[in-house]
Amino acid sequence: MPKRRTIAPETGLAELRETIAAGTAPVAALRTALADPNYRLVALAAGHAGDQLIYPLEADLIAAFRRLAARSHTQDPQCTAKGAITRALVALDCVDVTFFLTGIRYRQLEPTWGGSQDTAVDLRVTAAMGLAATAYARALPELTRLLVDPEPRVRAGVMDAIACCEPIAAESVLRTKAQAGDGEPEVTGACLLALLRLDPEATARFVGSFLDRGDPILRDAAALALGESRVPAALVELRTRWDAAPYKGAAEQVLLKGALLHRSDQAFDWLLLLVADGERRISERLVKDLTVYRGNQRLRRRLADALTGRGDAELVVLLNRVWPETS
Repeated sequence: MPKRRTIAPETGLAELRETIAAGTAPVAALRTALADPNYRLVALAAGHAGDQLIYPLEADLIAAFRRLAARSHTQDPQCTAKGAITRALVALDCVDVTFFLTGIRYRQLEPTWGGSQDTAVDLRVTAAMGLAATAYARALPELTRLLVDPEPRVRAGVMDAIACCEPIAAESVLRTKAQAGDGEPEVTGACLLALLRLDPEATARFVGSFLDRGDPILRDAAALALGESRVPAALVELRTRWDAAPYKGAAEQVLLKGALLHRSDQAFDWLLLLVADGERRISERLVKDLTVYRGNQRLRRRLADALTGRGDAELVVLLNRVWPETS
């Protein structure tokens, strides 16, 4: 009986990369790669299956995940292959609830200096999005498990998945989580942003109420969420509080940061009005902060016009230094 030909891992990877680049990778070759013990080969095949929406490979992807999940972390360090498989199945609109339930519960602890690290964080977040898209009736109760996940990135990442569930129920869960708080500001910020994406008109005032909290971290999280949402009602919350404050101190400066993130014409109109007519220290700060939009030459011209109208030569010099005009 002839011996089976063995291929070195690097050779197999090179061959598959070549066929993928040439657009000639057959389903049979990808199926063989998914069954290979080399996690990098599995990850490459899974990534291609997801990118090209190769639906016949769904069962093979699930089988590869289960095989790798049953093995030591050394067989798939950093969840490289399992993560690629999960992303591919989400891209393929997989409705295998059992798979995604397994995914949101999966943890992979790998040794690090002085302890261990869970490398399945992104995998759980991706699986959460996949579960939300299956229309599974109990998806929301399952996703709420991740609100107490030990990893902040998971707690933050599950917010968008929750927002994809039945709107009223999802809003109730997100409001409750926001009010309960979290030890990590990024989690609260993600929660508030998910609320704004879910129903901006109904939730903008609720999110804006966090701007009135005594905790500066919560205020920052709310302002950034309002800005990132880019919805008109969010900008109203920011501007209303700015206009109501008699003195623009540190607590109010974050409102401008939110407006900068909003990136709408209305936000720029407001900021340029402050440049033209506001306190000099505010105008100077905005000249510097607006340079994050260096590629927007129209905004640069409007900023220059605002400074010219202000009649402050020093600020014009500052603008030319931090944001030189291009032809």
